[in-house]
Amino acid sequence: MDFGTGTTRVVPGLASCSPDPSATRSIDPEQPLVLLVHGCYSSGGRFRALASVFELHGQQTLCFNYDYRDSLQDSADQLKTALRGLRRYMRDDRLTVIGHSQGGLVARAALSGPIDASSQYGNRPESRLVTVSSPFAGIQLASHCGSIPLHVATLGVTVAVCQIATGSNWNEIHPAASMVRDPAPLGPAVADHLIVMTDERDSCRRRDPAGACEEADFVFSLEEQDNPLLRTDDRVRSERIEAGHVEIVGDEGTRPEKLIEALQRHDVLPETPPDKRQALARLLRRIF
Repeated sequence: MDFGTGTTRVVPGLASCSPDPSATRSIDPEQPLVLLVHGCYSSGGRFRALASVFELHGQQTLCFNYDYRDSLQDSADQLKTALRGLRRYMRDDRLTVIGHSQGGLVARAALSGPIDASSQYGNRPESRLVTVSSPFAGIQLASHCGSIPLHVATLGVTVAVCQIATGSNWNEIHPAASMVRDPAPLGPAVADHLIVMTDERDSCRRRDPAGACEEADFVFSLEEQDNPLLRTDDRVRSERIEAGHVEIVGDEGTRPEKLIEALQRHDVLPETPPDKRQALARLLRRIF
């Protein structure tokens, strides 16, 4: 059974995880679904490649695409609207939302606060949330964007610089932002939130022929990823993994085995059956 015209046409904001932008995706409303939310820059394509891993394990996937320079809250509202539309068709409660990097901020914001009064599901837990390498404590390099005295002293020049550098989310990503200092609680429809934090120290994305690191894979520190305010909710659990920011979701020559293992430890991704292990190995070699 499917939605007839393709899920990604019926529900605006959702797309097939195929690299073909014109591709549509129909899903079985009786089966569990994984919704992937990409991060900034080139991480979207690499994160979407993980959709094939979920599909191999019998899980349907869709991707939520957004402009990473838009306001985080606006993107979260768009995702919330897409989820509301999706739930009108889904009869299986097993919905997992996975966000990488900035996508984790967007996903959590979309699943925070009171449930929409128009939802047919009431308040029963229906969603699982997984965030990977997300800067919930704010980005240190953007600290100056939250300094009102600095904005006054520079006659607003720093505001303009922040807007040029990060877009409309400039006032949402620094350590003093309200989303950091006073994060909205998870909504009642969220069953649990797994926070995967990456220890990116000494990580390397590309090495020269002699083995020296040419490009580090360090983006966010553990301090930037760990916001203790989120861990006051007993639905939240966390795990730290030694991996680079892009390595964790897979890069050229680097397979996302650490993330796959973590998702399987926490029952987000089923264990790979013995008869599919060779197929998984071939898939990872082909994609990564």
